[in-house]
Amino acid sequence: MPLSHNAVLVYVLQNGVGGRLATGRIECKHTSLAVYTGPGMRLNEYISGPQIRSWCVVGPAGQPLEGWCHMLPEDHHILSPAT
Repeated sequence: MPLSHNAVLVYVLQNGVGGRLATGRIECKHTSLAVYTGPGMRLNEYISGPQIRSWCVVGPAGQPLEGWCHMLPEDHHILSPAT
């Protein structure tokens, strides 16, 4: 899935750091995610695979896109839409 202002990846890493990404692309592999960014769309190992704890792709209004979310209960507040 390509990321854009219509499909933003919101994530929480294993260390608890959260972030948002609106450029690049992602591939979902069960509950794991491969994130490709930068020149040549290289795998971003820092926020892919076992590094990512919770994630959700949200639309422009902040609503989760169906089938593109794996969120742990303790991370729900971090993954809520931005204000």
